[in-house]
Amino acid sequence: GSEGNAGNIIRPQDKENYTKLLQEFRKQLHAYGKQTGEDYLLSAFLPASPAKIDAGFEVPDIFGALDYGSVQGYDFHGTWESTTNHQSNLLTSPNDPSVPRFSDDQVVNAYLSRGAPPKEIVVGVPF
Repeated sequence: GSEGNAGNIIRPQDKENYTKLLQEFRKQLHAYGKQTGEDYLLSAFLPASPAKIDAGFEVPDIFGALDYGSVQGYDFHGTWESTTNHQSNLLTSPNDPSVPRFSDDQVVNAYLSRGAPPKEIVVGVPF
């Protein structure tokens, strides 16, 4: 998996186990939907950082279980940094002094290049 809050326990099998968890949720929702005659959607919040994507997510497999993946399109910058910057920029600016650089465009392309279906990506926006 990829790190989250300080103190989280991260194990090598977390990436594969997350995929299995989503697949089991999908299986159970499908079975429940057969009983009720309803369709139930499954979605998940997904990180913006390519390093976190690679460390914690089997992208084609999780999107096989999800109806939608809500990718983080905000909190690219904030009070934890020593400079002011865009919090949720659509495109990466060549003047952005930060490393790594983040933008909605970069995040969506990171998922597309790893096998996510375009129609299943939802960009989260701040409010």
